[in-house]
Amino acid sequence: PSAARKLCCRIRRGNYGPRDLLASTIITDGNDENPAGITVQNEGVCPFGCKGRYVGKAVMVTEITPSIDVQQHHPEYDDVESIRWERAAPPKFRRLLTNSNSQKFKLTEEEIEDRRGKTRFVYIDNVLGKEMILDDITIEGKSIDKSVKNDLMSIFQGEILDNSSGVIKNGLLQQDARIEDDLRHAFQEALRDQLSKYDSSKDSLGIELFVKADSAAGKKSKPDNIKPKQDPKDTVATRLLFDHLHIGMRSNNDATNLIQSTQGKRLHLKMELPNAFFQNSAATHVTITTGKLYLDYADVLQPNKGNLRNKKNEVKIQKEPSKSECTSSTDHVHIAGLHVIPNYISVLEEQMLMAGLTGPHAPWAPPQLTQTGGHIKRRVQHYGYVFDYESSDVLRRDDGGSDDTYGKGSNKSACPALPCMDANVAEMTDDEVNDWTERAVKDVKVWEALAGVIEKTRRFDLSSVVPEGDLNGRVNNISLGEGTKITYPHINQLTINEYNPGEGIGSHVDTVTAFGDGLLIITLNGGIVMEFRKAIDDGDESNTRKLVYLPPRSLTVLSGDARYKYEHMIVSRMTDTVNGEIIPRKLRVSLTLRTALTAPVFDKAVGKISLAQSKVPQSHLPKYESKVFPPRWGQLSDAALANASRKIGGNKDSSVDRSDLITPETESKHVHAVYDAIATQWHHTRGKRGVLWPGATQFIESLPPGSLVADVGCGDGKYFAEILKHSYVIGTDISEPLLKTAATRGDETDDGKRKNIDGPQYQRLSKAKRALSENPAVAVADCLHIPLRSNSCDAAISIAVMHHLSTEARRIRCLSELKRIVKVGGRFNVQAWALEQENDSKRKFHGTDLLVPFNAQPKYLQTQAKSSDKDNMQQSKSTSAESKGKGVAQMMAEQYDGAEFDSKKNLVVFQRYCHMYRKGELESLCERVPGLEVLESSYEKGNWVITCRVCE
Repeated sequence: PSAARKLCCRIRRGNYGPRDLLASTIITDGNDENPAGITVQNEGVCPFGCKGRYVGKAVMVTEITPSIDVQQHHPEYDDVESIRWERAAPPKFRRLLTNSNSQKFKLTEEEIEDRRGKTRFVYIDNVLGKEMILDDITIEGKSIDKSVKNDLMSIFQGEILDNSSGVIKNGLLQQDARIEDDLRHAFQEALRDQLSKYDSSKDSLGIELFVKADSAAGKKSKPDNIKPKQDPKDTVATRLLFDHLHIGMRSNNDATNLIQSTQGKRLHLKMELPNAFFQNSAATHVTITTGKLYLDYADVLQPNKGNLRNKKNEVKIQKEPSKSECTSSTDHVHIAGLHVIPNYISVLEEQMLMAGLTGPHAPWAPPQLTQTGGHIKRRVQHYGYVFDYESSDVLRRDDGGSDDTYGKGSNKSACPALPCMDANVAEMTDDEVNDWTERAVKDVKVWEALAGVIEKTRRFDLSSVVPEGDLNGRVNNISLGEGTKITYPHINQLTINEYNPGEGIGSHVDTVTAFGDGLLIITLNGGIVMEFRKAIDDGDESNTRKLVYLPPRSLTVLSGDARYKYEHMIVSRMTDTVNGEIIPRKLRVSLTLRTALTAPVFDKAVGKISLAQSKVPQSHLPKYESKVFPPRWGQLSDAALANASRKIGGNKDSSVDRSDLITPETESKHVHAVYDAIATQWHHTRGKRGVLWPGATQFIESLPPGSLVADVGCGDGKYFAEILKHSYVIGTDISEPLLKTAATRGDETDDGKRKNIDGPQYQRLSKAKRALSENPAVAVADCLHIPLRSNSCDAAISIAVMHHLSTEARRIRCLSELKRIVKVGGRFNVQAWALEQENDSKRKFHGTDLLVPFNAQPKYLQTQAKSSDKDNMQQSKSTSAESKGKGVAQMMAEQYDGAEFDSKKNLVVFQRYCHMYRKGELESLCERVPGLEVLESSYEKGNWVITCRVCE
């Protein structure tokens, strides 16, 4: 194989064409004059007496793996191609990613997952990355100088050194890079040997190595590859020969094991050196350290067999896309008591309710069992009273009026209370309720706006939209006549359902003994088709089934026959057909408002519940409401807090109160854990660029020289350099991984040596200040409990910290801590995200408490569990079946709690909690901290900025 490889290289490097190979004389034996061992004479002379000349490009030379008798030696494989590449032409690879712009190679997510579970090919990036330095090359031997490493670096950049070896064509020496090719092949063999331990095939067949063409190396230079204050000779300024390559394993399990075991690691490849390369040294071996490897599944692009057919006489049959039954097919069906009121709420109301009810404060119910023993798949919220899917009944709270909390009573019924308006809501007119709701929407107060929508729905007069013929139905067993006003003033229960595209709900009638007449459904964000089927046979076969489209922002009312005689359902599918138009489904959130009833009486005479003969008819349960935000399970109603009630911001009952110093789950999961995970990428994309907010920079420059500044929430310490110009800094942050980037801004290399400080902001510091910046004073600490003495700092800054605090009390506590550590007369600067964004901003917020996505690249993430290589290999093999067919990003997403996998971008998505401050909100919080004066308030590129002075 080695001799064949050398021959291939000589032919390729010598730029041979077909005419050269058909020459009458080819000498392959080496001699003193031609050590390369290939001599061509009589160039272009055609054999067999042909007078023509062959012209054309250089021939393609491909090395293929030896032939394998699969049936005899490896019957475990289906065919030859499932174990080896046997074609002369090298394969063309593609990463298994969704590419919406490609028409030729566009794959669905299902096809991608299927191929990931079958392919045996692996894509490896950063083998010799652009950040490779001379220290990554270690040479064994004597009298080794720097020039030897430079020559090696040049070879891996695709250059050809000046030497006398080559191919002689008609007496002329042709450079064929014999030494360079031998060295690169030695590197390939070292890499192949290192990765062969992941080959589990019978007889240890080894692995296949597919390297890109040599001509691609040394091109596409990138100016940013050379860092400031760094010797250009020590840095690779061009793309390396082995920037990326592909590996062919013998099975998909081996490919999965390779990806899991070597992801993010650096390999040390020891290889033998060609004798001709080190003629003047005693070196025998060299060790090359790779970059941090990034691996992913790859697949071979197969030719389209359809292009090989003769389509001249073919008739192309265009199939109609499959679609659901159209709603127009049941337009003639009329169901009494079914009414859809479009545009019931405004667009702003919809946007704000979506942002708030699906945001970080949303009290999603724990997994709920069904009657069959499974769990409902969609996410659900309950307010006021819980509807139990296992018993198909509403869970009524204790008769004594006491509230259920976790650990007391039946915690299944301890759902959040309904939002309520002011105590005098009964005296408010309908117009006043509408005005109150509009103000809440304008001020982006989700809880108050939801309370206004609920009260508006209680007062909604259905008779204003009901045809006269429908008034002959029955509501709560009471006959209705003309002129009757139909409202639902006793609504006391709200269920919020989240339907992702493709999700639905089975056919059912809401339990008659659990809820009274009148089911009112508000649809948010995405419309959907609901199907109604007759549940009670009344002899009328004309109205047995109807399809109804519920558009966004609509109110759907089910009363009378629609409530009691018809089952309703949502079919699980991705599209709906409405009046002939196919409408793709979107995320839909439904608000179902109902009136929960008291428990029915069991009639012993008939052995069942008898509503008709019961002497104690069912009545509506009391409203269970609260003005406290955010809502949570175990929350007390305002009625239960009557003896210890308080206005929002005061002390609550100790039975459910949580100390402000205890981090809420929203912050620990969606702030602390997120920044711990994305610390490396955050530093590379934010801190290293040295981009600072002008307002914070001006504040720092205004401080007296020699000031001691506390950077609370310093992150990776990107403001340290600016502060250290004239002052001194102490940094604190809750994220230890972020602080490590601040504490090691010198970026230690693997051998313990320190590189130069990164970032242009560090170049203007004195030698003493640079020493401080390399070893800054930092501490892991919460901004609500700063480990500094009172009155110990001259100033403080807190940039992009306050918008990660999830409650008002914690925000006030943070301001109080900043005031405590700053001396009297000192100042501090606070900056936080604003609700009001600029017109040209990419972000538009429709709520104050949101989860903002952060797209993380897998190469920056670390695996959660670390172990030795041997243990890691065993663990990878044991989990290969579970990870089969999954990409690196998807496997990374599964390792982090709360992370999601973006299949289109192949990224790991984290959700960060953020509170968006309204204009004047920061100043209002400062007014509640005694001894604090707001000196300046401003708006800066989507952020509110305040500067405060400590007065006492």
